[in-house]
Amino acid sequence: MDKDDWFIASQHSQLSPFPNYLSGEGITHEMKKLFGFGYRKVLFIFRDNDFWGCFLENDYERVAAGLFKELKKNPSLFEVLSSRERELGRCFLGLIKKWAKLDLEKNSNEKLAEFSRQYAKKYREIYANYFIILSVEQILTKYLRDFLFKKFKDKKIASDYFNKLTTEPAAMVNKQEEIAALKLAIKIKQNKKWIKILESKKSRELIRKDGKLFRLIKNHEKNWFWLTRDYEGEILTFFDFVERIKSHLRLDPAKKLEKINHELAVLARETKRIKINDKYWKFFKAMRDGIYLKELRKSIVSQSLYYFDPVLSEIARRGKISLKQARFLLTREIVEMLLKNKNFSSVLNERIKLSLYLASGGTTKVISGRPAERIFKKIYKVPKNIKEFKGLPVSSGKARGRVKIVKDSSEINKVKPGDIIITGQATPAFSRAVAIAAGLIAEGGTGITSHPATLAREAKIPCVTNTKIATKVLKDGDRVEIDGDRGIVKILKT
Repeated sequence: MDKDDWFIASQHSQLSPFPNYLSGEGITHEMKKLFGFGYRKVLFIFRDNDFWGCFLENDYERVAAGLFKELKKNPSLFEVLSSRERELGRCFLGLIKKWAKLDLEKNSNEKLAEFSRQYAKKYREIYANYFIILSVEQILTKYLRDFLFKKFKDKKIASDYFNKLTTEPAAMVNKQEEIAALKLAIKIKQNKKWIKILESKKSRELIRKDGKLFRLIKNHEKNWFWLTRDYEGEILTFFDFVERIKSHLRLDPAKKLEKINHELAVLARETKRIKINDKYWKFFKAMRDGIYLKELRKSIVSQSLYYFDPVLSEIARRGKISLKQARFLLTREIVEMLLKNKNFSSVLNERIKLSLYLASGGTTKVISGRPAERIFKKIYKVPKNIKEFKGLPVSSGKARGRVKIVKDSSEINKVKPGDIIITGQATPAFSRAVAIAAGLIAEGGTGITSHPATLAREAKIPCVTNTKIATKVLKDGDRVEIDGDRGIVKILKT
């Protein structure tokens, strides 16, 4: 371990080992069975609430090159994988929803152990099926950018074309929810009784009494509650959606919907007019398919975690540990705790401070204490007195502004118009803040398929991801310049 040449490929805040270590198991075992390529080993680091995903340089390049060759042979691969992901997700969520409806206190320890095993198995399959897009994302991005910037000498035109050709509206989940909510608001606006109910001070009570109105909003909640969940975040509630619908009704929902549809139609029309040969057109479509696949996986995982929460909470209760501690257990340790009455409390408290989850061949080993500290210090270093730093350019443009550090969605209200958002990893819950920001800089994010990239492109602001150190070298009030075409962030004098 000490001699391995690790590099940080991804970074996130507010993340625990469960279910993320299962991702490592999936891409070191199941992915190889599916595609013939898998990683030899991956390392996930958890310190307090921060996460770093690390790979071996040569191993990462080997898998990327091998899978990119497969994609070149079959540019429709991501479209095929999306169909498979939908079916895997349907079976996965159907299973977990059944567990969530059970009176879990009446289920045996053996049954809970089996639920944990089944969740782990299905999760690894979901992740292995999707991870190919993350494996080839950077090499595919470079391949497509190099083509455009060689074909079109004007860099602004090339950059604009790249943005259009790699924008997938179906992956803009916030926009898709807004469209669905606007359609619902239009329907509600046609019923005077429903308008009166929503305008009433007793709207919460009255909505429940009107069965049809209640079912309409409930169905919308069912489809979109997971938007803000990420891995451990809060979900959107029924009355969160009521408030969203009310805000749409205060304006003109039909006019707003018409505007969005017009913008999407213009994007589709302008994208279609870009003159590139069929070979590259297929690869740009492959990138869009990959972006959709990633968002599809996110929706499945977010929902699965919500429905699995009661199971994990019951497991924690029986093991006399907290839910937070339970998220640091491996599947086999859950089984040992339930079936052999093994006590992990002291071990888990040490893991919460700092722990390394090393996956290889589909199994995970946990390292904590001094060995973990030594390895972490070798991998993660923050430079001092720097004037600029780099990341991945994922949304074009250049902007200057004051820094606002946003650790998670609970802090988005601190963002004011013109601010530059600095975060570990933006999620769909950041959309309201991103809409008024001048730029977005993320420590995590693997490239243009990442959430920060999708949010920034939707808001038409520059974005740089995978900076690794942004929240460590900047503070609220600092002035920065972000270059979303070159992936450079400059620290300006205040």
